[in-house]
Order: sequence, then structure tokens, then C-alpha cells
Amino acid sequence: MADHFDPADQEVGPELVVGNDTPESAYIPDTNGDPEGAEKRAVQANIQLPDWYFRKHALNDFGKPVFNKVVADGIMKVFDAKFGTPMTYSEDKREDEEKYFDSQCNQIIDGQRVLLEVDPQSTGLNFLQLCTRTWSEFASICYEYQDAMSSITVAEDIPDWLIQREEKMLQLGRKARLLASALDNIGHDFGLRNIEIERFRVEKAVQDRLQRLAEYNYNQHADASGKVKKDMNTESTAHMKSIVDGA
Repeated sequence: MADHFDPADQEVGPELVVGNDTPESAYIPDTNGDPEGAEKRAVQANIQLPDWYFRKHALNDFGKPVFNKVVADGIMKVFDAKFGTPMTYSEDKREDEEKYFDSQCNQIIDGQRVLLEVDPQSTGLNFLQLCTRTWSEFASICYEYQDAMSSITVAEDIPDWLIQREEKMLQLGRKARLLASALDNIGHDFGLRNIEIERFRVEKAVQDRLQRLAEYNYNQHADASGKVKKDMNTESTAHMKSIVDGA
């Protein structure tokens, strides 16, 4: 007689089904596996700052203030457009203004020549640093002025601080071109291999300035009011890009 198989005769153990409870290990971070990384990831995510902070600056992954790369790139676009351009004069006073500009340029050259008698290389390096810093400040003020003006509606009056910023922008533009013109005339007397205002040095000066502003404003306004930094990082980058594109 053939063997007969009856499932009812078999021993049946407990049913293997997935439980509904989530084990505690699923939501507790593995700090033992990466103790240093866990400490960094535990940085508080509730740093609150005003909305305008994220239009101008940024925060890194650990909540530390850093310069906004979109802003820095926008400033360098202004530098590229302005560097090497001549002064703009009013048509009715062009001749007098050109003479005054040349006179001031010669005064700068004469003042530098006095300093060339001792250690001309140091004098040249200091003058190049002044040129670089001035061009970075000029480009930065231009960008900030454009940014502020683009946010003002037709019905609004231009605030006094923005009028003052416009005046400073024009003055810095004159100063930057005076220094560049003087450098063209006296640079060869410094005894340096390179006497050019280099773009990468201007960019570094721009970034350093923005970093100082980011840290200062963070210290002044952190936890004051506004949105949580992690929610704002993506928004701020997109918002600033739209401002730069429209400036």
C-alpha cells in the first residue's frame, strides 16, 4: 500500500509573519559606529534667522555662517563688466573732469615714488593689495546697490541709506579707476614679476568680505526671528539666483 500524506498529521509551528512593532534599533542612531559623525549630525536644526539673512548669506551643514556663493558669483560678474572701463564724465564738464582725474592720478604716482626709495617690492605689494581690495569693494557695492534697487517698487521712495550707497558706489568706482591708472604708470618701478590686478585675488577679497559680513550678521541676529535654517538653505539659493538673473 502506498504511503499516504496527510498535512493534518504534520506538526505546525508558530506562523512566521512580520510584526507590527518597530524595533527600537530602527530609530536610534548608531553613535557607536560613527561617534564623531553622530556628534556633528546632532547640531541643533532650529537656528532661526531673519529671511533677509538667507538672501545675502548662508549656513553650512553644521549651522555655521558662510558666504553665499551665488552672491559672490554675482559680484564677480559685476567686476568682469566694470574692470578696464574708463571713467564716465558729464558732457558739459568733460574736459575739466578729465584734467582733474589726471591730476589726482599723478598725485598718487608721486606719492608712491617717494616710497620706492626703500624696499620698492614691499611698496608695490601694498599698492597691489590696495588696488585689489578697492576693486572688490567697488564690485560688491555695485551688486548690493542693484540688489536693493530691484526690490523697490515703483510706488516706493528710494530710502536715504540707498541714496548714500549710490554715492559711495560712484566714489569707489572713481577710486578704483584712479588706482588702476596709477598702477599702469608706475607698476614697472616696483620690481615685481607680476603687477596686474588679478581676478582670482579680487574674488578672494570678495569672498573674505562676504564671510565677515555673514559672521557679523549671524552673531547679531541668530535666533532673533525667521525661518529654520535647514528649510531655508534651498530656498535662499533659488531666491538669490532669481535676483542675480534679474539685476
